[in-house]
Amino acid sequence: MKSNTPVNQLKNYLKLSKLKIMIPVSLTGFTGFFVFDPHISVKIILVSIGILFLGVSASVLNQIQETDLDKRMKRTQNRPLPLNLIKVQHAYLFFFLMLSAGTALVYSSGNLTSALIGLFTVFWYNGIYTYAKRITAFAVVPGAITGALPPLIGWVAAGGGVWDKPVIFLEFLFFTGQIPHFWLLVLKYGEEYEKAGMPSLTGIMSRSQINRLTFTWVVTSAGAALFLCYFEIIQNVLITGILLIASVFLIWKFSGLLKPDADNNKLKIYSVFLDSYYLLVLILLISDRILT
Repeated sequence: MKSNTPVNQLKNYLKLSKLKIMIPVSLTGFTGFFVFDPHISVKIILVSIGILFLGVSASVLNQIQETDLDKRMKRTQNRPLPLNLIKVQHAYLFFFLMLSAGTALVYSSGNLTSALIGLFTVFWYNGIYTYAKRITAFAVVPGAITGALPPLIGWVAAGGGVWDKPVIFLEFLFFTGQIPHFWLLVLKYGEEYEKAGMPSLTGIMSRSQINRLTFTWVVTSAGAALFLCYFEIIQNVLITGILLIASVFLIWKFSGLLKPDADNNKLKIYSVFLDSYYLLVLILLISDRILT
């Protein structure tokens, strides 16, 4: 069969890996490392790859756990596992290889503490958040912790402390950013979640209420980014100005969700703006360390 050719199987495994999501996750780990130790080295590259592998392992296990749900939703029914393009046994093996390789890289290039944080992140995502989604529509709030931990892994791997002030604010920034991103998905696919048997905000709130909730979290995220300047984690004046302008623009853009005639057909555009904002914050953090 065509789907069993090596090239197509490679594509299936890449799709299973969700690299479009996991590469940015790895970049947050890179940033956490670089903010503490602003030098490009083999160590920072290997730690970042390790974080990427750990993220891939969590993604693979999540898709194994949610194969039954993915089959019921149009958004996810074409993933490799619902279509039986990859055997579950092979997916488990891929998960184990990615988990082992990721842990080994973070441990050998970082330290034991950073490796344990990486394992805890996978546990929290797959052992807590994945099951919480079947119970409550607000599972994303505790689930967002997983988005806050990759910068901590990088920071600790570079030699930083778990409770250092700069990394705590980095964690808070990426924690808050996970939540409005998910609310945008709910606005677009909430009815699919409900049909699949999962609790969704669309079943307990109106779209205008979810719009306002999303806007509130976007403002919180922008405020968290500006905290980096207030507490001198970002020190360069030019970079501070750029971040301030970008934050005001983001809030202005998302204020469109507050209008009575808010166009929910533009949700993808909102997601692009939010993702772009966070990518800009990462670039500014790295740039600030280079310039200072």
